[in-house]
Amino acid sequence: MLAETRALDRPQPVSVPAAVMAATGGFLVGVAAFLLIKVLRRPRAGRAMASRRRKSRRGESVEVAATRSFLVDIHLLKDR
Repeated sequence: MLAETRALDRPQPVSVPAAVMAATGGFLVGVAAFLLIKVLRRPRAGRAMASRRRKSRRGESVEVAATRSFLVDIHLLKDR
């Protein structure tokens, strides 16, 4: 006989508390990252906010109700 045969040990299953701790830790890291980004991106207190009133061409003030910005992505495909 070239090698001895032996039974393989079954791997220990991950305990439920360890899996719950890992999931909770990942969630908390995500919340912390979200809050950090929100704090870093907010405008500084010293800066004045941009005025929502604009001057028209005739000198009249026009109040801007809302603005929208769209990102347009166009793909051109080659014929095969």
